[in-house]
Amino acid sequence: MKAIAEFQKSLDKKLLFILGILCVTSLVAIYSSQQTGQYGTTNFALQQGINYIIGIVLLLLVASMDIDQIQKLAWPFYIAAFASIVILRILPVSKFTPEILGAKRWFRFGSLAIQPSEFFKIALVILIASLAVNHNAKYIVRTFKTDLLLVGKIALVAIPPSLFVYQQPDTGMVFLYASATACIIFMSGIQKKLIALLTVVPTVIMTTLIYIYFEYPSILFKKLIPLLKPHQQSRILGWLAPFDYTDQGYQTQQSILAVGSGGMEGKGIGHGSVYIPEKHTDFIFATIAEDGGFIFAAFIVFIFLLLIYRIIIVGYEADNLFGTLLCAGAIGILALQIFQNIGMIVGLMPVKGISLPFLSYGGSSLFSNMMLIGLILSVRKTYKKYMFSVS
Repeated sequence: MKAIAEFQKSLDKKLLFILGILCVTSLVAIYSSQQTGQYGTTNFALQQGINYIIGIVLLLLVASMDIDQIQKLAWPFYIAAFASIVILRILPVSKFTPEILGAKRWFRFGSLAIQPSEFFKIALVILIASLAVNHNAKYIVRTFKTDLLLVGKIALVAIPPSLFVYQQPDTGMVFLYASATACIIFMSGIQKKLIALLTVVPTVIMTTLIYIYFEYPSILFKKLIPLLKPHQQSRILGWLAPFDYTDQGYQTQQSILAVGSGGMEGKGIGHGSVYIPEKHTDFIFATIAEDGGFIFAAFIVFIFLLLIYRIIIVGYEADNLFGTLLCAGAIGILALQIFQNIGMIVGLMPVKGISLPFLSYGGSSLFSNMMLIGLILSVRKTYKKYMFSVS
């Protein structure tokens, strides 16, 4: 009983309070989304409540571990997660490995669907953080060569699984892996000139594409976009010109309409009238903006900023590099998810299958994000324990 009491006391109450706000918002918004009548008799709000209960259990299990234990599990967890992705790729389409909307991303056990790539992001963060810590301990004198060696090690464990996930296809998840990896590399202490070298190529590519879009749009639309896969073409066209390509941009048009129709104060819970396919999943923020208006939508954005800020504080106060890098990887994943999802709702970003953390309906996404917060709580708990032992 004393151990349980100490564990409860060690948990970051501020972080848990933020999660509580997001949990309630998720359940209410999913319930409201169902009122448009496109979901039949399925009670997604109730199922999300069950998902949250499972997610809390996973969060507490991860949080109960010390980060030293977590680091020791880096390779076993990575191998198991990578193997599940490979097995999913190899197995033929069946009830156990269904293909949904052209994507093969899930293992299905009855009514339960598990997406291995969601859990792999946790394994990748832990392993890359561990690699960086061990590398820095081995090469105390940092040089350009040793830092480049670290980047090479990270690339070897990050690129192969990313290619498998890209083939599912799930480009959005690959971007999450890249974001987490980039944040950890940046915080690992590598030399600035190497950081500049790593960023120059993507910066040049993005700058060139932006220039072509404004100066030579015909080249972009007629020469470059057709080189992409059909589903990627559809999303890019629907993003760049949603009102010209009405079929491809239908979800973007509807989400913008939903957000705009909410006005300042919103229509109220259950009174949203704008139809958006799968509104309770990736487009849940459209429901929030339509029902709660600009005021509540801005409040939710503020809550997400508090979440990121709290993780930054935990990472900053951590007394070891591994804990700091775990927080950096978590920030990379959550920040990109939030920016991409809300951005696509208001037409600033292309539509991607990236859920809004802790708000969108779904099991695997919620479970993996709760485990991610469990890692942060573990970092905080371990830090507080060390502080107590020192005092």
